Amino acid sequence: MNIVLLTHERELTRPTNTGQLALAHFPQYCKQLVWSRINPDKGLQQACQTGEALLLFPAIDKPATSNVDSDLALISADDIAQGDAKTGTQKSIIILDATWQEARKMVRQSPYLQQANRLELQAIQDSTYQLRRNQVQGGLCTLECVQLLFSQAGLFAQAAQLGDAFAEFNRRGQSINPID
Repeated sequence: MNIVLLTHERELTRPTNTGQLALAHFPQYCKQLVWSRINPDKGLQQACQTGEALLLFPAIDKPATSNVDSDLALISADDIAQGDAKTGTQKSIIILDATWQEARKMVRQSPYLQQANRLELQAIQDSTYQLRRNQVQGGLCTLECVQLLFSQAGLFAQAAQLGDAFAEFNRRGQSINPID
């Protein structure tokens, strides 16, 4: 599994950033790219254009200005876990590592993200993330998305390890003031 955390620059210094936990625990599965509106990563742009990368983002949040057809390619997590049987490759999954407001802005200002095929995960339960306000109903934080992807790909031990790290992060973070 190849997970790209496309990180908003403000997330790099936030103590409430959960993407850092995924990167620290599973660098073999996760890598980080810092999002830039004016200088996007060329490899990521190409992967979105060729369908080698999928954007984990709700289809209902598709920007009205997008030139993508209304029938976004929604790929199941089972398809991700199996990869491409013909080529033996796996698609990269892009997770926007940002607040929901910033994530929407990233998609709105990045044509390659608007055009990317989408992966929608169905959350089994509500987010347990407690360190930020203004969460989207049914939305998950970055680490919870990685954890759910691991579970759906059959990486149960890795998902459990992230769950334990996240529980401790949430518990210790109670003293941190929530931010937007």
